[in-house]
Amino acid sequence: MRNSFIPACLAAALALFSGRALANPFAVNATVKAQPLNSGAIDPKTFGNFIELLDDVAPGMWAELLNDRSFEGVLPASDWCYYDGSLDICDRKWDTNATWRLVKDNPFNGAYCAQLTPGAEAATLTQSGLSARKNVNYNFSGYLRADGDLKISVCLKFLLPTGEWLTLASAPLPSVSSAWQKVTAQMQANGATDRAVFELRAKGNGHLWADKLSLMPEDNLQGWRRDVVEAIKAARPAVIRWGGSCVDPGHYAWKANIGDRDLRTPWLNKNWGRLDPADVGIGEFCQFCELTESEPLICVSFEDGAQSAADLIEYCNANAQTTWGARRQADGHPEPYHVKFWQIGNEISGNNPEYLRQIPQFIALMKKADPSIQIMTSFPSQKLLNLVGKDVAFVCPHHYTPNLEDCEHSFQEISDMIDHTPGCANIKIGVTEWNIDAGLWGLGRASEETLASSLVNARYLNLMMRHCDKVKIGCRSNMANSYCGAFIETSPTGDGVLKRASYWVMYLYANHYLPVPLRLEKSNDHLDLFAAASNDQKSLVIFAVNSTPDSGLLSLAFDGFGGAPGISKVESVCDTLNMGQPDIMNHWETPDRIKIVDLPASSQSVSLPPLSATAIQCVVN
Repeated sequence: MRNSFIPACLAAALALFSGRALANPFAVNATVKAQPLNSGAIDPKTFGNFIELLDDVAPGMWAELLNDRSFEGVLPASDWCYYDGSLDICDRKWDTNATWRLVKDNPFNGAYCAQLTPGAEAATLTQSGLSARKNVNYNFSGYLRADGDLKISVCLKFLLPTGEWLTLASAPLPSVSSAWQKVTAQMQANGATDRAVFELRAKGNGHLWADKLSLMPEDNLQGWRRDVVEAIKAARPAVIRWGGSCVDPGHYAWKANIGDRDLRTPWLNKNWGRLDPADVGIGEFCQFCELTESEPLICVSFEDGAQSAADLIEYCNANAQTTWGARRQADGHPEPYHVKFWQIGNEISGNNPEYLRQIPQFIALMKKADPSIQIMTSFPSQKLLNLVGKDVAFVCPHHYTPNLEDCEHSFQEISDMIDHTPGCANIKIGVTEWNIDAGLWGLGRASEETLASSLVNARYLNLMMRHCDKVKIGCRSNMANSYCGAFIETSPTGDGVLKRASYWVMYLYANHYLPVPLRLEKSNDHLDLFAAASNDQKSLVIFAVNSTPDSGLLSLAFDGFGGAPGISKVESVCDTLNMGQPDIMNHWETPDRIKIVDLPASSQSVSLPPLSATAIQCVVN
């Protein structure tokens, strides 16, 4: 029976993935056993993610369409981090013309503002390269002052092939006095384009000063792009980390990035370059986690000291009767954010003498602010466990490598350290950053967008689940853009989300998550396999990663279950054209080349496409 099924199953796979002839199809027999693999349970936070204030990671997810809205200038990224020189939203500048200039004349915020001086013709301040969507309302706001009789308006416009301008949306603005005042307007686009131009226009006699201009689509979600929120929520990252190198050593200061964003001043990211617009701070991050139904994990700055960390916990978690809880309420969020997971410092060695000297004070003040929190260290060491092991919940390595043997060795080494240190039995491992590489720059950086890279990601998820007795948190780096390292890319025009191959892998695993790791035996190593079950063992999932350019038949047997398991559904991340090319990527022109597809299967066998990550659902009858 099994032999007669192989040709039929392979034929079905060929029909679905027509594109290349199979070179060397292989077969794997696997037996899934009812016995748990270890004493632990798989935590859904294994499939987490990471937001870092790095170039266009946050600006690309935020709904603000105007860059440099504070007129402090556009700075390049640091010269050590680069891909191919493509421009992103952080490169967009205000268009130059003779009717406006930057001045230091009493700006509303920061060092500069814009001064418009109309003459015989109107003065215009424009920014190009924006997206506009038909029938969408756009909310404008800005701080203006004037010294004459001016007619002021805003619009979105589009240059026709004839050289004429087509107005897509417009709104008049009220007259303003010589004192700064905030003005708002709403305008609805009557057409769609990715080449819209925003214009602030002043006509008449006198001068107009402008600062902190903003343009957002009305359908934003608490300032975040709706399409981004929907994409991330669908991928179900159970935890999202905030922090990274912008915290240590990037000089991000959380207290300067809360409250009214128009009152925040852009700051220089000394690690990654750029002037950060300061639109996204800790409050916006926590609200993003609420929108995506994810747990926030906050990395506090070691450089800022223990009291700053304790104040941040009070801001996020305390009631409004406390100093910083009252500030959170004043900032528009009366209820606490209830952040459980707090990491002390980013990428600091556990043998660092200063870290070892200060971390007891960090723990004491942070626990005083909220005794219920779970403390996470930076990089683990024996000295660190000896010193504070009884007081922390997690130790946190970072894994940036495709070498899974090294990662396995790291897990085993840390686990042994935990097991052999008195008072540390309850400590778990949280991998607060991971990917195939962190220091690969230049054109090689694009490898992180490939199908092959996503399969390494899938195998790493399998590895973390095998160590689920210790590994409870995994934060893939990064969420958006990040010089090709992220799992989504956002259009620099402000509209459109491209889901990378790695997005679909993370989506696949998170949406097929089951808690109980199971023992599994296989006939050969062609496939990386992992099996899990529901607590009642009525539902099973087998994750199968095929990193080869060949199709493979996986035949399943089951041992020790209370009924007869059978395959109910199979979903696979793969190249839909089946070209056998590991370096294939999704592009804006071909956004669905790699995606999740349904696979045919018998009750106990499935043919796996080349270069694929597959989730095989089974039910026990």
